Amino acid sequence: MNLEFILSILPENIEGIIFDLDGTLADTMPLHIMAWEDTGRSLSIPITAQLINEYAGAPSHVVLQRMKERFGWTVDPEVGRKMKSEKYYEILDKNGGVGPVGPVFDFMVSMSGKMPMSIGTGSNAYSAGKVMKLIGADEYIDIVVSADDVSDHKPHPETFLKCAEKMGIAPEKCLVFEDGAMGILAAKNANMPAILVPEYTLVTHD
Repeated sequence: MNLEFILSILPENIEGIIFDLDGTLADTMPLHIMAWEDTGRSLSIPITAQLINEYAGAPSHVVLQRMKERFGWTVDPEVGRKMKSEKYYEILDKNGGVGPVGPVFDFMVSMSGKMPMSIGTGSNAYSAGKVMKLIGADEYIDIVVSADDVSDHKPHPETFLKCAEKMGIAPEKCLVFEDGAMGILAAKNANMPAILVPEYTLVTHD
């Protein structure tokens, strides 16, 4: 997939762009999955890549709470969140950083100065800032809505609606780039069209 294809599927009347971060703009999902699986082993709970992909886009404590309710686990979500975060940062540092998702990053660069852009992520502000700097996205985007900035997380639309508000763009005129089911549903709930990554298919909610 390339920049030209993404440009060819853009819907009309778009005035602002919102990017999810992990797995959409930054190729961090393999590292997150490694950290989740390691956390599961440490807590003796069966956290798998398939489960994490189901909940992609939600903050760690929300993921753990939902899986706890779903499977009856006794793990404390806050304990699990701290453990997963520590393991993720260890893996991130050991890995020597992270790269961008090429087509989406190229699109972001191509849109610089042409229309407002923002990032709406389920990561906390520290993690988002760290990853943005590693891939160079901080040079292009300064509007970020993280898990620290909202009360209701994806699939609730609050993250994306706050992005739209900060950009000064009506929600229906914002295009979301997302790789997770929770994020695509959040875009739908915000009345925003979305491009699903890495399939690069346009999802509308008419």
